[in-house]
Amino acid sequence: MTARKFGRGLVLFLRYFVAAFFTFAAINKWRENYLFSDRLYQILSERLLEIDPESFGAWFIEHIGLPYYQPMAWMVCWGETFIALGLLFGVMTRGAAIGAVLFNVMLTIGGYYDASLIVLTLMYLPMVFLPTGQWVGLDRRLSQRYPGAPLFAGGRRRAPRRQGGAGGA
Repeated sequence: MTARKFGRGLVLFLRYFVAAFFTFAAINKWRENYLFSDRLYQILSERLLEIDPESFGAWFIEHIGLPYYQPMAWMVCWGETFIALGLLFGVMTRGAAIGAVLFNVMLTIGGYYDASLIVLTLMYLPMVFLPTGQWVGLDRRLSQRYPGAPLFAGGRRRAPRRQGGAGGA
């Protein structure tokens, strides 16, 4: 096994691991009926009591999270669902990975910061910068069907090999 195959396999394992993480998180949100209940409001209210009232997280929860909990609940539920599907099936993989990074930023802003978020963000970065959806996933087919579409981009393209002998002409 070459180092390249091992590296690709490791990054793909990571992609499916993150996909499982977001799949279970999304399932949890759907089970708790995030879309049509005040579950997120309850969670944010409890979190507001736990964090420093002078922090940006407290301001964010008080002025944005609680007043707009319903649209945020929709964004969380659907966002986790689409990230999971994108990573699982390799469709718009880089966009899904960027969405995962943005979820970590959102958690940090909401006052849920701890050191594990740094590690999780670092886990998502290979999927942002490497074309894992081109290796295994629907991105390859979609980029062939829609060449030049940035949603399915496979990264840098290799120049075609030249036919003929050395020196040309």
